[in-house]
Amino acid sequence: MKTMLILFAMVTLAFTNKTEDLTAIKATFDGAEEEIYYFIDEDDNVYSFDSINENASEKYNLTEKQYIGKTFNVTYKVETKTNELEEEYESYIIVKLELLK
Repeated sequence: MKTMLILFAMVTLAFTNKTEDLTAIKATFDGAEEEIYYFIDEDDNVYSFDSINENASEKYNLTEKQYIGKTFNVTYKVETKTNELEEEYESYIIVKLELLK
C-alpha cells in the first residue's frame, strides 16, 4: 500500500504544472551589448538579462539608444539552463516591460 501511495505521489508531482515565478523591479535601462540587456535599480544593483520575450521586445526595441537612461518596470523570470559543458547556470529573461514616465 505504501508503495502504491508513493508511486501515486510521484506521478502526480510529475504531471503538476510548475507555476512560473515572476519578479518585478523598477530599474533604469543602461544599454545592450552582445544580446545582453543591462538595467540598474534604485540601489545601484546591476541586472543583466540574457534574453527578452517577443511581446516585450516588440513593444520596446532595447537595441535602440533612445531607451538608455529610461526607467522601466521590468518583470522577469529566472530559468536554470545547461551549457555545452553540462554546467547549470541561471538565465534571467525579461517577460514584460513598462516604460515609466
